[in-house]
Amino acid sequence: MKNQNRLLLAAAINGLLSVAGVDSAIADDKDLKIDRLEKRLRLLEERLNANPGLNTPNNSGKPDPVVQALDQKIKILERQNEVSKEIALEASKTAPKLEVSNKGVSFTSADGDHSVRLRASIQGDERFFMDDPSGSGSLNNRFDLKQARIWLEGRFWKYNDFKIMPDFGNGSTILADAYIDLHYWNGAALNVGKQKTPLSLERLQGDTDGMFVERAYPTYLASNRDNGIKLHGSFGAPGRKTEYAGPIDFKNFATYEVGVFNGGGDNGALDNYKPSGDDKEVAGRLWIHPFQNSSINVLDNLGLGVAASYDHAQNDAAHLNNIKSATGQNTIVDYSKLKTGFTSIAADGEHYRIYPQAYWYTGPYGLLGEYALSSQQLTGDAGRTHIKQDNSAWQIQASYVLTGENNTFQSVKPRAAFNPSKGQWGALQFAARWSELSIDKSTFQLLSTSSSVSQATAWALGFNWYLNNNTRLMADYEDTRFTGGASAAAGGNRPEEKAFATRLQIVF
Repeated sequence: MKNQNRLLLAAAINGLLSVAGVDSAIADDKDLKIDRLEKRLRLLEERLNANPGLNTPNNSGKPDPVVQALDQKIKILERQNEVSKEIALEASKTAPKLEVSNKGVSFTSADGDHSVRLRASIQGDERFFMDDPSGSGSLNNRFDLKQARIWLEGRFWKYNDFKIMPDFGNGSTILADAYIDLHYWNGAALNVGKQKTPLSLERLQGDTDGMFVERAYPTYLASNRDNGIKLHGSFGAPGRKTEYAGPIDFKNFATYEVGVFNGGGDNGALDNYKPSGDDKEVAGRLWIHPFQNSSINVLDNLGLGVAASYDHAQNDAAHLNNIKSATGQNTIVDYSKLKTGFTSIAADGEHYRIYPQAYWYTGPYGLLGEYALSSQQLTGDAGRTHIKQDNSAWQIQASYVLTGENNTFQSVKPRAAFNPSKGQWGALQFAARWSELSIDKSTFQLLSTSSSVSQATAWALGFNWYLNNNTRLMADYEDTRFTGGASAAAGGNRPEEKAFATRLQIVF
C-alpha cells in the first residue's frame, strides 16, 4: 500500500498544480477548484483499483521506476510553478494600471509615481432675449459652442505635474492651459506656463463648476489666463497634514499664490497676449479656511481671501479689452468707440487691482461674494488727454441644493445618478445672484457715451440639474439695467437686457 499512497499523493499534487495553473488563467472561484480536484482524485482511485498490479509491493528493494518518474515530474512541476509565480510577481511590480472612470482615462505606474490622464469637456449654450426695444436687432438669439476641450494631464516622478488643454469652442482654437507644476514641498511649489492669474474668486472656480452659465462682473475686471511663473503653497490646519491639491487650492487650511505674468489687462483674452513693453504684471492671493476642522462645524467651509495685482503699461492699446454683459454676452464697454475728436486710446501708466473675496458652504446652502477695484491710467491720442480710470464691480450669489446633497465650491455630487426607471432624479440646485459694474466717469472724456455704459446692475436666477457626476443641465434668467450706452435721442440709457440662457455640459 506504500506505493499506492505515494502514487495517490503524487497524483493529487500533480492534479492540484495542473488545476491551479488552469484556474489562474481562467480565474475560477475557490469552490470550483476544490470540486475539480475531488473529481480528479476519485478518477485516480478508480484507475488504481482497476489495475491491481500498481498495488503490488516491490520486494526487491529497488526503487520503483514508476514512482521515480512521478517524483521527478512532481519536482519539475513544482519548480515550474515557483518560476511562474516569480515571473508574475516581477511583472506586477512594473505593470501599468489602466483606469476608465467618470474622471477620464488614466494610465498609472505600479508604484503610483507616474500617471497620465485624458479628460474632456463640452458646453453647448443657447441664448434668447425677451425683447429688443431698440429695434436694431443687436440682441440676437443664438447657439454657442461655449467650450470644447480635450486635455492631457499627468505626473512624473511623483512631484512633477503637467497640463495641456486646447479649446476648440466657438469655431476657434486656442491653448487655454499649458503648464508644469513642481511640488516637492507643499509650502513652496513652482508653476510655469499658461494658467489662470490668481485674482478673481469666481474665475479661479473650475470652468465647469460655476453656479451660472456666465460669471458675474467682478470677473470682467480681472485678467484671464496668462503666461507666467507662479510660486504657490498650502498649509494644513494645526495638527493636520497638508494635502497637495494642485496649483489652485481650495482644500487646505491656508494657501498663497504669487506670480509674475505678461499682463493681459482687464477681461484679458484667452489667447496669448504680448505686452508692448518690458514691464510685467505681479499678482498674488491669500486664502484661508479659519474654522477648518474646528468644533464649529457650520463654519468648516467658510473661506476668506484677498488678491491683488500691479503692472505698468506703456502706451499699450492691446491692454484695453471690451467688457460684455454677463448672461447676454453683448459688448457694453467698447474701447474702440471713442469720443468725437479722438482717434486712439491706450493704457499708459500704473494699473492695480484689489479683490477681497469669500465663500461659505454648509449642508445644502452656499454663499459667494467678491468685490473688485481696477485702477489704471489711460491716454488718448498719445498723451493729448490723460486720465485715471477707477472701475469697480461686486457680486453676491446664494445657492441651495433642493435634493439635500452638500453644496460646495465645486460641482454638486448627486447621491444617485439620474435613472427614472429606478426613481432616481440626480441633484437639483437653485441659485440667485446680484451683480453691479461701475465705470469711472472720467472714462467718458475718451469714450463715446452712446456706445459704452457707465453702470450695469443685474439680478439673475439659475437652476442646475446634475444628472450625474459628469452631466449637468443649466437654465438662467438675468435682467440687466444700464446707465448710459445710448444716444440722447434714444434716451441716453441702453435698453434693459432680459436674457435667458441654457447649457448642457459634460465633463470627465
